[in-house]
Amino acid sequence: MYTCCFVQTLEDDALMLDALPLGDVPRGLGTPSQYCLVEENGEPVMRIDVYGDTGGFADIQIWHNWLVIGFADMVHFVSLETRQYSSHALCGYFGHLYPLQGALLVASASDLLCFDAQARLQWITEDLGIDGVVISRVAGNIIYGEGEWDPPGGWRPFQLALHTGHIVAEQ
Repeated sequence: MYTCCFVQTLEDDALMLDALPLGDVPRGLGTPSQYCLVEENGEPVMRIDVYGDTGGFADIQIWHNWLVIGFADMVHFVSLETRQYSSHALCGYFGHLYPLQGALLVASASDLLCFDAQARLQWITEDLGIDGVVISRVAGNIIYGEGEWDPPGGWRPFQLALHTGHIVAEQ
């Protein structure tokens, strides 16, 4: 069983792992903004060094056969089987990961993206807010959420179709 987390410092066993650098990697690498550690049955098996602007939110989760990292203005998918990865740039900062059985929703400052279980982008719904998009629930085939339009606190609700990202209702 895999587990994952962000760590501030690396222990000796994690230092011995070959690092996979992701994000806005500077020449000569330098110190990463975040270290991500993946363990299998309590033993470190993968280390990811994530680079990018440290402001904003960060999240790391295992979803299906993927390690998913949201950080700075990117979302990264790393295969737990092959160590191959893909990255997707976000409009504005990363917000939150919302894993579902058949889809992964990724919220940014203004948009909501949907990826399938093969980490392929299915759709993007843009301009749901200007300073944050949050999902409160998914019921049936409807995504219920809010986008912040007038910070602080100027949230407006929306409803999207899960399979297409099309707006069903907004106020």
